[in-house]
Amino acid sequence: MKNPFDTLETVGVIASNSTDYVRRLLSNLAQGLVSVPLTGSGDEERLAFTHTNIIQRTDTEGGWIAEKFTSRSGDDAAQISFTSGTQGKPKAVLLSHGNLHDAVCRVTETMEIDNEIREYVGVPVYHSFGYGRCRVVLNASGACYVPSGGFDLAEIRHMLIAGEINAISAVPSLWRVFLAGLDRFGGELKRVRWVEIGSQYMSATEKAALRSALPNARIVQHYGLTEASRTTLQRIHEEPAETLGSVGQVSGAVRVRIGDDGRIEISGPHVALGVAEGEYWRALGHEVWLQTSDLGRIDDGRLYYLGRADDVINCGGIKLSPDLMEAAVRTELLARNLDVGEFAILRRPDPMRGDGIGVVVTSPVKLVQDTLVDAVAMQAGAQGANARGAISVHEVQSLPRTATGKIQRVELAHVLEARLTLEESGRDETNDTFSQFLERLVGHPISLDMLFADLDGDSLIHLQVGIALERALGDIPAGWESWPLRRLVSVIEGAGYYHFRMAAGENAPPLPDGSRNMNPDNISFWNLVREDYRTNEKKIMSQGFLMLFVHRFGNWRMGVRKKIFRAPLTIIYRILNKTAQIVCGIKLDYTVQLGRRVKLEHFGGMILGARKIGNDVIIRQNTTFGIRSIDDLNAKPIIGDFVDIGAGAVIVGNIEIGENTIIGANSVVFVDIPPNSIVMGNPGRIIGVNRRKNLAAYSESSKVDKNAGSSRGLE
Repeated sequence: MKNPFDTLETVGVIASNSTDYVRRLLSNLAQGLVSVPLTGSGDEERLAFTHTNIIQRTDTEGGWIAEKFTSRSGDDAAQISFTSGTQGKPKAVLLSHGNLHDAVCRVTETMEIDNEIREYVGVPVYHSFGYGRCRVVLNASGACYVPSGGFDLAEIRHMLIAGEINAISAVPSLWRVFLAGLDRFGGELKRVRWVEIGSQYMSATEKAALRSALPNARIVQHYGLTEASRTTLQRIHEEPAETLGSVGQVSGAVRVRIGDDGRIEISGPHVALGVAEGEYWRALGHEVWLQTSDLGRIDDGRLYYLGRADDVINCGGIKLSPDLMEAAVRTELLARNLDVGEFAILRRPDPMRGDGIGVVVTSPVKLVQDTLVDAVAMQAGAQGANARGAISVHEVQSLPRTATGKIQRVELAHVLEARLTLEESGRDETNDTFSQFLERLVGHPISLDMLFADLDGDSLIHLQVGIALERALGDIPAGWESWPLRRLVSVIEGAGYYHFRMAAGENAPPLPDGSRNMNPDNISFWNLVREDYRTNEKKIMSQGFLMLFVHRFGNWRMGVRKKIFRAPLTIIYRILNKTAQIVCGIKLDYTVQLGRRVKLEHFGGMILGARKIGNDVIIRQNTTFGIRSIDDLNAKPIIGDFVDIGAGAVIVGNIEIGENTIIGANSVVFVDIPPNSIVMGNPGRIIGVNRRKNLAAYSESSKVDKNAGSSRGLE
């Protein structure tokens, strides 16, 4: 279906947390113009994507807004919003006047809002939640206050004492700041009459604490998406204690159900007209069932949020939600009066359990590790997962968040992976002792005076240590679990059992120096470009195709032997290459020897520092090819023909991936892989034989039908 952005009358509005920004959007609504929030005047991507030529600049002043505004219905386009981008690049969402109006009406009715409302909008108004609050308040003939400095407890207290505000809207992360600073407030909190909470999960304990602190407020939490705002609403101020953990019920013509795979599905007049991602446009509308990425259940008409399907940690067969675990751990630490600073939970590779539990903190690991491991293990245990040995704690400088405080787990995983890869690259593990191996196994330092039974290890740790004993001694001694670790380590190391890490290899040969044209020599430059165009689904704006063109051009210029003629081409290549890296999120230097019919699917996060990439290779997003150790900067991998590489794969070192191999998503590979293999896990292990059609037949078919696209392999 054709992207409707081609025909809309759009106006770009530079986003700022200001009254001017809100007034601009409301004025455009009244004039029938479709507003496009911009990150700045140089936001070329959004301008080009939405075919927007007019830019409205806004000032940055906060203050009061009391504009006359009347919400209206209708299926005509009203604005383009962008998703928060917690799981990748933000998508563009086309909303109608009817979408906006339906949310305004249901929120107003649920909260019983009247023209006396004077609201402190604690969420940035360039976010859909904050801007939505302004529409709700102004439609009721009330007034809203936009704080120029953001959410400020001292300002809120002053304005409550002065009688200037009687309503507050904020996201859970800000309400946690409020609850932590309750001692700064007094009787002025009784003046709060309306509160709306949205955008993130909030635990029942936190909700109960909030309604206790604000005894006279109508407190409403909503669950929804940019594509379907305020799907459910929960009246926290009158919700029974036993159902406070839900995210509310539907109202009006909104409908919710749970799909066969456990995901929340939504239908109703608030569902957007459609969503655009890259060049792909997906039409929606009030008759369509929108499948979300959120897991949930419905009990007695109430919706319960069970976490994002993309984030779920499958630890030994038990599925754990990072959102819910974070909330439970936070509540537990608060009850014990323990402060560990900012932390987040995310899925980490674990070769034995499938997924491990990564805890990322901004505090020094040494100070908080034991506390966090205990708390996380307890919460995982409550859900049936004996996960202590699967928990690892990592320190980062900051947690990447959206404008409303949501953890960007995909970005956080990349940050953590980059840091750990750097640490691993400089560490020699070939002389690891069994005690060092055991410490990594349980995820924390050990005392050799402890008994193995005191480690609180799960069955997988027990199994691995048992195997080590059997290999070292030929048999497993009875009652070894009651041995002191000192004796266990002495027995295993004394028997010479050191087979935990692969030995270091020889240094790799020098890399190509880029002094010649390394494009395939059996095809002309423009025929090669046409072939890349066909391979990448005949999309001229495909990021994969654009990056391939830059790579081919970078090599072609090296065929111009006179340096004086080649120099301007080199300048052009360098500009194009850096632009492509920024716009496409792909790094593929011309010195990488690249075969034919290579497909770069699902652009973004690609660092393709290989020695050579063969013919008919598929590479997906967030993949990394490169060195394993800074001791050998030439040690880069060779990717054979017909290799299919899943998203998030890491292939490093002086290794070769054999032809017709499938590398599963999120696999980490640093050893040679023979042809026709299927590889999964971290570290990557061969789990089977790839039995798809033989290479010769496939090669012949690719010669006969050069226009055929390819979608084989694992996502």
